[in-house]
Amino acid sequence: MILAATLLAVVAATPEKVPVADVYKKHCQVCHMVDGNSPLEPMNFADGVWKHGSTPAQVAAVITNGAPGTAMLPFKAKVTPAEARALAAYVRAFDPKLAPRPRRK
Repeated sequence: MILAATLLAVVAATPEKVPVADVYKKHCQVCHMVDGNSPLEPMNFADGVWKHGSTPAQVAAVITNGAPGTAMLPFKAKVTPAEARALAAYVRAFDPKLAPRPRRK
């Protein structure tokens, strides 16, 4: 009985997982557009230009810490580290050169 109550308390305290597309829509889409193809070059994910790095870790760091001297503000107070990593993978997929390729069998 005590174990069941403890498990219920842990589940109740665990935040719901929000789909990355919803996080993108809430925090990113206004500047980067629905498909990441912003008409403003510095905000475009689909053009293959990544001034602050294109690795998942580099993109997540920009999401978290912002990019000084640009319009990209830090989002560390608005997204969790896991959401920043998920967003990094999500926005990289807008670039045809970086989009994940299907695995061969």
